[in-house]
Order: sequence, then structure tokens, then C-alpha cells
Amino acid sequence: MKISFSIQAWEEYLYFQSQDKKRLKKINVLIKDIERNDVLKSFIH
Repeated sequence: MKISFSIQAWEEYLYFQSQDKKRLKKINVLIKDIERNDVLKSFIH
């Protein structure tokens, strides 16, 4: 699965890496959950 960020979202993601580890962990858990459950595929069917 390819993961894409808007420019602003990527800047915020980088910010969280250095300033807000707790929020970064939540974001990463959400991304992994989407990958596992293939949520985007459900929009196609």
C-alpha cells in the first residue's frame, strides 16, 4: 500500500516526530490499522 501525505500533513507528521511522540504513536497505529484492514478497498466495492 502506498501512503501519501499532503505537504501540510507531512510537515505536521515530521513535527510530531520530534515534539509529540504520543500523538505520533496514535497516528502510526491508525495507519497500520488501515493497512491491516484494507479500509480503502471497501470504498471501491
